Amino acid sequence: MDVTIRRHSAEAAREIKASAHYTYITNGITLDGAKFAKGELVKEGTCLVKDDTSGLYEKYADATGAFPAGKSDPVILDESIKFNIDDNGNNPNVTAGQVLVHGAVYNGMLIGVTDAFKAKLAGAIRFV
Repeated sequence: MDVTIRRHSAEAAREIKASAHYTYITNGITLDGAKFAKGELVKEGTCLVKDDTSGLYEKYADATGAFPAGKSDPVILDESIKFNIDDNGNNPNVTAGQVLVHGAVYNGMLIGVTDAFKAKLAGAIRFV
């Protein structure tokens, strides 16, 4: 008889949308694999921003309390993305399709949100 106690852990999906009316970005976005930890799981609700030089998206961060220069098009990820390391040990760039650009979201479910990020999305996304 096997009496071994086993624990399995799985994360449930996070519901970040606060309304039934929302819009995803057309054709998705591409995440810059080099800007994320190797093999990272980027959870839904993560705030992202486009780097104006590369055109690729990365996690949003503002060290000064202002929207960072050289960044644009803030969005919120509505799906979890797991980077799978390539044969060279690096993250490849990954395309994400469920990216919110309009609607209402629960403020407490977001990762990396700041007042400057919210200000850039005023009128498109409502934070509750």
